Amino acid sequence: MSRFGVFLLNIAVAFYLFVNGIVGFINAKASDFAPIVSTVFKGWRYDYVLIIVLSVCAIIAGILLITAIFKDDLLLTNVILFIFIVLWSIFIVVVDIINPLSFGRVVFLDYLQKLSTHLMILGALILSIKRLRRI
Repeated sequence: MSRFGVFLLNIAVAFYLFVNGIVGFINAKASDFAPIVSTVFKGWRYDYVLIIVLSVCAIIAGILLITAIFKDDLLLTNVILFIFIVLWSIFIVVVDIINPLSFGRVVFLDYLQKLSTHLMILGALILSIKRLRRI
């Protein structure tokens, strides 16, 4: 039964990343990547380009999560997913820690809802790399 739970979690996170990547193409300011770009690069003229790059990364990570479900340990997939784990960890630090501290006003329940979503995605990414499951 736990394999089914991991399967559902990976599918849900793959859809989340894939859809968030597409939303980044359609409307860059509506994606989840807009806060990280606006926090790190305030007033930067090319913020749209960085959101598009992050959206492409999210689409690739979503596709790789789907392939990680059906394929056994592919080294390239694991390396790319590990890189995305590092990127997502940086995303969590910037969006969920630095951004609320810099603006000062936080609605606690909204903050917990976004933080829990981001942590679930990080957990699913870590679960998708089979070598990290042994840790």
